[in-house]
Amino acid sequence: MKILSKIIKIFNNAFPIFNRPMAVCAAMCCMAIPFLYKFESISVYILILFAVILLLLCAIFVSKKLLIISVLFLAVCASAVNEFATVKDLETLDGQFINADFTAVTDSYDTGKVHKLTVSCDGTKIIPENSKFSFYYFFDKDIKCGEHFNAVVKLSSLENSDYKMYNFGNSIYMDCKLIEINNKYSNNSFYEKIGNIRRYMINTLSYRFPDEISSILIALNCGDRKYLSDEFYNKVLICGVTHIMVVSGLHISIIIGLIFSFFEKFYQNRYIKSAVSLLLIFAICALCGFTLSVVRAGIMFLFFVLSPVLLRQNDSLNSLGSSVVLILYLLPFSIFSVSFLLSVSATLAVVWVAPFYSNLINTKLLIRNKIGKVIVSVLTVSICALIFTAPISISVFGTFAVLSPLTFLLITFPVTFALEFNTMALVVSAIKGISFLASPLFWVAGICARYIKLIIDNFGILDFLLIDAGDAELIICVCFIIFMIIFMCIYKYYKKLIKKRFVMEVKAHGNNLRKQS
Repeated sequence: MKILSKIIKIFNNAFPIFNRPMAVCAAMCCMAIPFLYKFESISVYILILFAVILLLLCAIFVSKKLLIISVLFLAVCASAVNEFATVKDLETLDGQFINADFTAVTDSYDTGKVHKLTVSCDGTKIIPENSKFSFYYFFDKDIKCGEHFNAVVKLSSLENSDYKMYNFGNSIYMDCKLIEINNKYSNNSFYEKIGNIRRYMINTLSYRFPDEISSILIALNCGDRKYLSDEFYNKVLICGVTHIMVVSGLHISIIIGLIFSFFEKFYQNRYIKSAVSLLLIFAICALCGFTLSVVRAGIMFLFFVLSPVLLRQNDSLNSLGSSVVLILYLLPFSIFSVSFLLSVSATLAVVWVAPFYSNLINTKLLIRNKIGKVIVSVLTVSICALIFTAPISISVFGTFAVLSPLTFLLITFPVTFALEFNTMALVVSAIKGISFLASPLFWVAGICARYIKLIIDNFGILDFLLIDAGDAELIICVCFIIFMIIFMCIYKYYKKLIKKRFVMEVKAHGNNLRKQS
């Protein structure tokens, strides 16, 4: 037991994973949920096995952090098992007609053949409350976000395909053919206001800019990429910047970071700053439709905002882990959402790995000027994000975008300026009396959007740089990520040992001097 404890101590010193317990818990949950889903028929017994193993570990290694990790991990796994049972119950309703009350959580849109939208069910005896469904119908009628109505629908189980997992990732468990709308009730004010604001943003940008420019700004601010032409979106895929061209955690970080910096300069009361920031985080997440990547970023900033109030130092990696654990507890199938996985893996690279390699390059190459450091930082962030998201891109899309780091370097700042100026312009434009001040702000945002389009149009024709990748490339990427993390941890441990040895030598030298005197 002593030898095992010593080995664990050395391992923990070299790889201090338990310094960030929430990050460890998040990693465990991300591996456990797909495993439980694969063995869904015996998932209850696997959950019991997990509980027994963790109970034994907590008994052997008495640690508060291990206990916290174990409780949270089991809670997430239990939530996943319960979600499996809910989906199985819903699938038994395949082909049935039901009459229920629904609330539209998106505007309907016409695909040319059929109208589609997402709704939330108010709950019946056979359907759990707040279950989300994908509606489709063939008659000519627009349904607005927030509309509350009673309808007859035919339920259909999702087909066993990749699209099924996409819907599961967005908490949609059934398709519904809308047969007839019986009654309309008063609208849901929350969803109605969100829908009105989103329509205002889309209509304003469509009025002020040509289609190809407005579509870029709509994607950046609203996360709605259906306005992008298929040709342009294919170029975005070739450039490997899909995570930049639609609203994501990155964009929320930019906006909230800008607002928080403003309050840091003009308001010193931490309670006022935190309260206003919390309201802004909720408002921005609502405007962006509460997509998983946006919610993940919002929760991360929630911990960042509350840390001054709680008089605790914020840790980005632990905050990321906490947000992942919370989301997976509430929505276990989020682990199957591509946008969520890309957001988490890219953020992990940005907050944990990229700063280390950026500082290492600056130190080894003796880069001291600010411009050089900024270039190194942007390139390092881009390359690390590309490497960490590569396994997901390869497994889902079967491709690897070589151009991503260069394109990211060229458009990251224009995207930031376009997002910030466009957001300010939309707010100012909505205020009567000063709406004329929005024109120069829209002009700057338009210039940035045109530059972004120019870069993507020119780089997007290099389709030979979008490489087809398979299992071999996937394994190589995973191994390279593991190598990057191991090298980072060992290098930090090595530097810690050198520093410790230096301190001991200084103390020994000081003791010798005192003895001689």
